Amino acid sequence: MLAAEAARPPVPYAGRTVIALDPGQLEAIRSTVTLLHRLSRLPAYQAAVDDGAEDIVRFAPGNAGVLMGYDFHVTPAGPRLIEVNTNAGGALLNGLHTLSLCDPEKLACLCRDLLPLKTIRERLVETFAAELSAVRGPEARLERIAIADLRPREQFLFPEFELFVELFRESGIDAAICETADLTRRSGELALDGRRIDLVYLRDTDFTLAEPRSAALRAAFLAGEVVVTPSPREHHLLANKRRLALFSSAVALERFGLGPQQARHLAEVVPETLPLAELGRERAWRERREWVFKPCAAFGSRAVYRGDKVSRRKLDEIAADPTYLAQRRVEPGVVAVETIDGPQSMRFDVRAYAYRDQVLLLGARVYRGQVTNLRTPGGGFSAICVSRSPIVP
Repeated sequence: MLAAEAARPPVPYAGRTVIALDPGQLEAIRSTVTLLHRLSRLPAYQAAVDDGAEDIVRFAPGNAGVLMGYDFHVTPAGPRLIEVNTNAGGALLNGLHTLSLCDPEKLACLCRDLLPLKTIRERLVETFAAELSAVRGPEARLERIAIADLRPREQFLFPEFELFVELFRESGIDAAICETADLTRRSGELALDGRRIDLVYLRDTDFTLAEPRSAALRAAFLAGEVVVTPSPREHHLLANKRRLALFSSAVALERFGLGPQQARHLAEVVPETLPLAELGRERAWRERREWVFKPCAAFGSRAVYRGDKVSRRKLDEIAADPTYLAQRRVEPGVVAVETIDGPQSMRFDVRAYAYRDQVLLLGARVYRGQVTNLRTPGGGFSAICVSRSPIVP
């Protein structure tokens, strides 16, 4: 056993906690995902976000991104979209495994839209095949996948990579986990260990393939020799956090071509977001309790600061960084979790895993502290149940 493997903590689950959603909340989540995907394909929107962008994010081979992650806080007024992620982890560990921890008979009585695990697994594999077909045509056969990341065996969610390998192989698709740098380009194809790779499932956070470790992958991708999912373009269109400023502006959304009702829906669901420089240092300090500050390329809650916890020194520091955004603070939901110390009140967020305009899975992350994490004692991944009828407060 490698030292990194020995030191890696087990992936935590919040016991048998199940987060209940109202049917209306599910519909709000679904419509948000559908509208954002529709927006991302509008010519006026693409022209606006492509202005001045680098070539690799303007390159559109035809595919999109598997397992897009849409993260919501559930409020009394409805779900609020906090951010979008392209390499959203946890689908197999969260959306699938947490359901397997629950009593299926009880869930069937309480929940609607509950699909068999086998069906969900098949749908997930179909999205990867659809990515290849989108680029190579309907006759293309997906034979070999590489799951690529920086030091994958050291990643917290490495167990999920292993589950993906198992899932693909059950469907007759060869799969391997690798360092992004281990991918090589030869004779017009991308290879791993001397064998051709059809598709790379990119879990690396080098979203634009700009790092030296991604050189071979970048060259092969731009040459059309391999399909990369999620694609750099999909991150550019939806997951770059600068887009939140557009998603939260009804005026901008209508200018891009959404109808007034659609624009109002998105502007209501997405909390007001704007560049921190536009908010201004003094106003940001004065109103800090109303805001969360995050860099546009943040992932995993890194370098994200809640305004009510930030010091003046730290605010001045991040205000000098032109990549920082200010987003209206929206409190997450609260759930009671049974722990070894008895019932504990914890926060949670809801992640919708989606492909193109369709939600495939829901999962929750239960935690304490300022931002989402998977290290709170008693917290972790939790199942979602959509009730059959509205929940009465």
